[in-house]
Amino acid sequence: MSESLSKQHATATVNSLLSTILPGASKIVPGKSRASRNKGSNAQLINKHLKQVVAIRERDVHSIKKREHKARRKILKTKQAEMDAIDQTAKLEILRKHQAEGTLTNRERKYLNKVISKNIRGLKSWDTNDEELQELQNSVLGHAMEAKMRPKSKTKRRSKKEFNEERQSNKDHRYPGLTPGLAPVGASDEEDSSQEEDEDSY
Repeated sequence: MSESLSKQHATATVNSLLSTILPGASKIVPGKSRASRNKGSNAQLINKHLKQVVAIRERDVHSIKKREHKARRKILKTKQAEMDAIDQTAKLEILRKHQAEGTLTNRERKYLNKVISKNIRGLKSWDTNDEELQELQNSVLGHAMEAKMRPKSKTKRRSKKEFNEERQSNKDHRYPGLTPGLAPVGASDEEDSSQEEDEDSY
């Protein structure tokens, strides 16, 4: 009982403080309102989560249906291609019989000529493709062999020549008995400085 009384007293104090500092601010109502607000937000969160789950399931269902539709179309296309091939062979077999018997009609003769010219074009395109492929292969292999053989020897010679030239240019800066950046062996820095002073005085 004392807890609820102290809570009410604290709430009243906070409300009076808020009304003096911020006029028009909403007052804090002790008790159940806070709990009901939290329940409402939990319900909203659950509702939002369920909506997301449903959306994901719908997307999955949509993608599954799409894949099934694609698979069905592919099967139908292959069946259609098989049926067309069977139909074509049957027509050609009938045309062969009629040609052997000598009873080809004008319509059949035109169709047969179309098929023959189509097959000839297909064969010619394969022949030119083979020739083009062979030419391309030869040119690529030729360039590759030239690139492998020629540059190695040239680059070796060139790099060796450059290395020798560098060595020659470095030799020009060397003097016997000198260590780089130091005085000649056997001479000290003090002797050199005294000699320079003597020369300057003259």
